[in-house]
This record gives sequence, C-alpha cells and structure tokens, in this order.
Amino acid sequence: MARRKFKICVSMQRYAKFKKEEMENTEFLLRAYPDLQIAYLDEEPPLVEGGEPRLYSALIDGHSELMENGMRRPKFRVQLSGNPILGDGKSDNQNHAIIFYRGEYIQLVDANQDNYLEECLKIRSVLAEFEEMTVENVSPYTPGLPPTKFDPVAILGAREYIFSENIGILGDVAAGKEQTFGTLFARTLAQIGGKLHYGHPDFLNGIFMTTRGGVSKAQKGLHLNEDIYAGMNALLRGGRIKHCEYYQCGKGRDLGFGSILNFTTKIGTGMGEQMLSREYYYLGTQLPLDRFLSFYYAHPGFHINNLFIMLSVQLFMFVMIHLGALKDQVVVCDYNPNKPITDELKPIGCRNIEPIMDWVVRCSLSIVIVFFISFVPLVVQELTERGFWRAATRLGRHFCSCSPAFEVFVCQIYANSLLNDLAFGGARYIGTGRGFATARIPFGILYSRFAGPSIYLGARSLMMVLFATLTIWGIHLLYFWASLLALCTSPFIFNPHQFAWDDFFIDYRDYLRWLSRGNSRANHQSWISFCRLSRTRITGYKRKILGDPSEKLSGDMARAKFTNIVFNEIVGPFLVAILCIIPYLFINAQTGDLPEPKPTGALMRLAVVAFAPIAVNAGILAGLFGMACCMGPVFSMCCKKFGGVLAAIAHGLAVIMLFAFFEVMMFLEGFSFTKTLSGMIAMVAIQRWFYKLIISLALTREFKTDQSNLAFWNGKWYGLGLHAISQPGRELLCKITELGMFSADFILGHVILFFQLPVILFPYADRIHSTMLFWLRPSRQIRPPIYSSKQSKLRKKRVIRFTVVYFLMLVVFLALVVGPVVAKNILIDATKSVNIMPDMGLQQPHDTYYNNTDTAYWEANPDLVDDGGKEFREGAHQNKNANSKFKLRF
Repeated sequence: MARRKFKICVSMQRYAKFKKEEMENTEFLLRAYPDLQIAYLDEEPPLVEGGEPRLYSALIDGHSELMENGMRRPKFRVQLSGNPILGDGKSDNQNHAIIFYRGEYIQLVDANQDNYLEECLKIRSVLAEFEEMTVENVSPYTPGLPPTKFDPVAILGAREYIFSENIGILGDVAAGKEQTFGTLFARTLAQIGGKLHYGHPDFLNGIFMTTRGGVSKAQKGLHLNEDIYAGMNALLRGGRIKHCEYYQCGKGRDLGFGSILNFTTKIGTGMGEQMLSREYYYLGTQLPLDRFLSFYYAHPGFHINNLFIMLSVQLFMFVMIHLGALKDQVVVCDYNPNKPITDELKPIGCRNIEPIMDWVVRCSLSIVIVFFISFVPLVVQELTERGFWRAATRLGRHFCSCSPAFEVFVCQIYANSLLNDLAFGGARYIGTGRGFATARIPFGILYSRFAGPSIYLGARSLMMVLFATLTIWGIHLLYFWASLLALCTSPFIFNPHQFAWDDFFIDYRDYLRWLSRGNSRANHQSWISFCRLSRTRITGYKRKILGDPSEKLSGDMARAKFTNIVFNEIVGPFLVAILCIIPYLFINAQTGDLPEPKPTGALMRLAVVAFAPIAVNAGILAGLFGMACCMGPVFSMCCKKFGGVLAAIAHGLAVIMLFAFFEVMMFLEGFSFTKTLSGMIAMVAIQRWFYKLIISLALTREFKTDQSNLAFWNGKWYGLGLHAISQPGRELLCKITELGMFSADFILGHVILFFQLPVILFPYADRIHSTMLFWLRPSRQIRPPIYSSKQSKLRKKRVIRFTVVYFLMLVVFLALVVGPVVAKNILIDATKSVNIMPDMGLQQPHDTYYNNTDTAYWEANPDLVDDGGKEFREGAHQNKNANSKFKLRF
C-alpha cells in the first residue's frame, strides 16, 4: 500500500558524472532503500562530429540491474531537445525530473530538509486540505443550472523549522525571521488571498501545476527566486494558495554572517528582477484593490520600504548638517513657548530655530519607537508558542548580542541589492556557502564584500552626524550614532574571533598586503581587483578574449543602460554634492550682523581642496607612466616587482596628498575643526561625483584580464594588438580614479581598525565576544587552532612587527587629525602673519565672531563701538528680524 501511494524521487542531475566515492554512497542508499528513485541527466556524444551532445532524462531505482560499468540500467530514458540547464541549476533540476512523478500531489523537499516521524503521520490530513474528497453534487434532472464556481487549491504552504538556530545570535535572528514569516505572516496572507509559493516543503496539486507552467521557472537572471513564480502562475490562473498550520519540516542552514548576507542579497536582487517581470505587471493591473494592497505590502512593498528607510536616514543627515551650519552661525533666540509669537525676539537679530530643533527631537523619538515596534512580531510569536519567560530571555539575548546593529545592516543590504539590480541589472545566483560559521574571515575580504553596499554610506553619514554633534548636540543623536556605526562595523562585530590579539595583527598584515598586491602579477584577492570589479557594473566587460588565465576570474557582465548610468551615477551624486556644499558655504558666509565683514572665497577654497589632490595625482601618474614605458621592459627582466614598486609609490603619495590637503583645509579655515569637517564632507561628495563622472562617461568597457593594469606599471603594452593605442589613455583615467579611491580606502580601513583598539585592549575580549556571538560559556567555547613550534615563532614575529606598524600609524593619524585641534591656539599665533592669495580670499578670518549680535558683544568689545557700530545696532533694533543684515558673502 505504501509503495503504491507514495514515491520519493531524488533529482541528481550530476549522477552520471559522480566520482567513485560519490557513486559508492549512492549505491549504499539504493541498496538500503530499493524503492528510492533517482532522476539524472545522461549524456551521449553527438551523431555528427562537431554537433551538440544528446541529453536524456533517465530514471533508476534500487531494482534496476547493474551494468558492466557499475551504473544501473535506467527504467525510463527520455531524450531532451537540448541542454535543460538554462538557469542556475536548481529549478532546471526540478523541471527535468518532474516528468517522472506519479500521483496527484507533489511535495518538493530540499536536500537540507527533513521530516520528523510525527509530521509524516499528518500527511493524510494535509492532503485533505486540497478539498478534492467531496464529489460535486449535480442533479441530472435539472439541466441548464449554472455550475457552482469552485477555485481549486493549487498550493498548500507549510512552514519550516530551522533547527540550526542554536548556533548563536545570527542563527537565532535568521531562524526567528523564518519562524515569523512562516507562521504569523503566512497565515495572515493566506486568509486575505495574498500568499504565494515561497519554496519548500509546500505541497502542490500536481495536475493543476504541471499543466499551468510547471513547478518553478528557470530563466537565468530573471528567475533568481524561482519558486515564487510558480505561486504567481497559480494565482493568475485561478488557483488558490492555502497555508497549513499543523505541519512543519525541519531545515538545516548555514547561518554564518557571510551566508546570511549572501542570502539577503540574493532575495533583494531577485525582488528587483520580479518587479520587471510580466507576472508582476499582470498582478498589479488585474487584482482588486484589497488583494493588490495585500500583495504589494507582502512582497515588493517590504523591499521598497527598506529602500525608503535608508533614503530617509540620508535625507535626515542632510537636514542635520544644514541645521548645524545654521545654528553655528546665528544667535538662537530665548524661546518661550508660552509667550505669543508676536512678542519681540531677544536678543536683537536672533533666529528662532527652537521649533525646528524640537521637530528633530520628535522625529528621532518616533524612529526609536518604530524600531522597538519591529521586534513585536517575534515577541508575540514566541509568547504564544513558548511562554513569557522564553520570549523575555530571547529578546534580552538579542539586545545583549547587538542584534539591532545586525538588523540595520541587513536593511541596508536589502536596499542596496534592490537599487543596484533596478539600476544596473546583473542579478545572479549567489551560493549561500557551506563554510564554518565559527571561522574568522580576513578583514580585507569583509571590507571588499561590504564596502560598496554599506561601509561607504555609513562613513559619509558618520561624518555628517559628527558635524551635527559638534553643532546641535542632543541626546537623540545617540540613536543615529549607533545606527550609522552599525553600517560600518557590523561585518567586524559579527566576525568570529575578530578581537583576538594575535589574529587581529596578523589580519592587519593581510589587510596591508591586500591593499598592495595585484600590481606585479594578477591576483583576484587584492584591492585592485575589488576596484575593477566595482567599476565593471557600470562599464561592463569587453567581448574580446586575450587568452590570459586571469580572464577566468571575471564573469560576464553587460554595460548598464546609459539613462540608468546618468541618473544613478551622475545626477544623484551631483545633487548630494550640492546639498553638502550649501551648508559649507553658509558656515563660511559671515552671516552675523557685524558692520563690515570681509568677504572670503569659500567656493574657491573648496574647489582647491577638492580638485588639487586629483591634479597632483594626475601629474604623479603621468611621470610614473613615462618612467614605466622607458624603464619598465628593461628593469622587469631583473626586478620582477618593478611595477609593484611604482604602484606603491603612487598609492603612498596619494595618501600623503589627501592628508596634506586636509591640513591645508584646517589652515585655510583658521583651524576651526567644525568648518573643516563641513569642508571635508563637501570635498568627499565632490570627488565622489567627479570620479563617477569619469567612470560613467570617459571609460570604455573593461578587459576581463588585468593585463592593462599590469602594463601601466611595467610598460609592457605589447600583446594587446590595436588596443595598445587606446588602452594607455583609458588606463591613465582609471588610475586617476583609483588613486583617489585607494587613499579613501586606506584611511577608512585604518579608522575602522583603530576603532576596534579599545575592545582589543579589554581583558578577555575574545571570550566575551565569542560568548556574545555563539551563546557558549567560556568553558565550552571552541579552542583556537594548534600551531607547530615553527608556525608559532613565525606568528609571534609577525604579531610584534605589525603591532609596531599599527601603533605607529595610529600615532600618525592622531597627530595629523587631532593634533591641529588640540594645538589650535598655538598654530593660530604661529600662522597669523601668513596670508595666501589675499585677493582671492582663500583664508577664512579666525579672529572675529560672526554669531554675536546682542549688546553683550558690543559691551565686551568697546573698541569696536563707533558711529558705524551705533548706527548698525540701532538699525538692527528697529528691524527686529534684521533680515536685511543676513547676507551670504562667498
């Protein structure tokens, strides 16, 4: 009876190409369970030489006879019209095996899923949910009656239980999301008709699904999330999708930081592709309003909401720097909300910005409240299923383990993956990995993986919130500090053993090597490869193949559409630059009510500091390029690292130039750190826009090989054919952008490493950190690896050497950044007589207070009280708002 009612078919598309050990394991299963069926792809050589090989879908089981080659003779063998592997493999694997299913219902189960025995006993009740056990009652004596309208049940959803949740905080967060999505969310959507097919272990009405588009879609790129398209097809063709509360399937999943974020990126880019699909168009135009809203908020609306959250944070930061510049330059009125608004504002010439500041506080408070509301679904689910104590302890563990920081980071990854897919395309399957979740990932790999999606945005926003802290400090800014720090530091907070002393400084050595390698010979684990890869999403790859081995390190990527490039890479950054320039100009515009302010060239000052490093880098590159062309082919015969040395010189000088022009900005701003910080925010925005402008409009497609990069430093341009004429000019433009990006990555990476120093110096930091991540007592934690005596000596030497380098770099950074702030008065006295280009007004006066307009200022400065001063104060008193006295002078 069981054999007649139930069949299990495993789809192994690689069975015919198994190795000896894999084949032995398969045979063991077939002997243990003879009724187990295996569907695989069988390949035969083409009938005509040079033609396509012939492919067959074959089916075997434990009863199939063994052939001489050790394989079993297939029971069924169906020739296919071509290669069925069109997409990323998973959906094709299902589709080629679906022809061998028998029966009315199909349950699709992944290889990492399993049922408990008690769950299997429920299957009879689960199948009754398809509502096909009652026969339609039609009276033969009353013909002509309209048939009763009946929508068949196409899919019956079931929830998953991720039993690998006890791996620690990340596993618990990921499992909690699946638990909430598969219970509260799914049951609600099923009631209102908005549920779709989200994967396995759902039960499918086999006849309905196989005659209406199949169980999954397999087009590469578009069908990245292949399962949901089956649900949309069923919904569009009149089927119903229900949810089963009492049945669940156990699932094991790798829940390391990288695996979770890879899965998040896959879901985000897949949603971008779904928004472009015809199924979304049909659902969006044909569903009634109630079901459409349910569908929207359950699927694309969730991801668009993440996008709007991160956009709101960025807009809020722009508001903060504008308010900071305003408050820094005007006198704030003595505001009393109990007095009528018609009363005279005091002191004279003040600006009443207290209502705006109160609005900022209210907005911040509302954001914090919404943040806590986001934890409600999991708490409610845990409360109803496991009780109050379990819900309270689980929530407490989440907060103690920095779970909110991880949530902020995941929100940004969702937003970035969706935006990039809509703008540039290129959605592809990302293997979630099966590595050890307890293994430490090097700093360079983490930085290269998450710099583009999150770290750069977090660093720019942190500069803005630092400026807001210096100008309009309030306790509510702590929330933004925590959220924005999470964007920069989450990959390292959740990296196992990140704060182990020896591993940290060996990792620092690897980070420096990651920055410097790849310019003498091709190396995909290098900064230059990361830079080229981030650039190719805009430029795309050339179709020409040079036959270099490094070509295999790159995939195939088309150039993005020009309109998308213009709006995303030119217009957007340009608007950001404008929004950053305005507060800088205002804070330098001398908006106070002094009689005769001396105008300064703030815009010229900003242009010099923003574009002078680029010009200096271009000059250095031109000189080194000539040196490489003249000397490279000769010196490379004896000095294999000649190109690497030239690249190191250029990169080192680029970092020095960036620091030098920071000091220039400090000097020109009269050693005012607040104004300098405003200028650096504007400078970063301008340079970012300028580099994107070059990459978007001036660069042609990229070679898949990195031969052009190597040729720029060693002068060996032969081997490129006619491209040897055009590539040097293109590569010079690439190197101009690369030097600016390298200096930014060098400084940003070191700042992140310096922020980790207090944690490293804390006693037992690694044990506490491991307890936070894995929820293991110190006595039960995984022991560090055991090294041989030779390896231990080598590690100790490296740790000592790079500890010295690390602290030397820390001293240099502090001297260059903090030193001018601490020694401000000394430096002002020493440079008081220096005046660079007085006609252009490059220097901002530092001995005048522009934000004092009340009588106390004039009493404190009696030498300024003259006829002009008296007339000025009288005019300001007559005009209570003194709007005519507030002028922007650039």
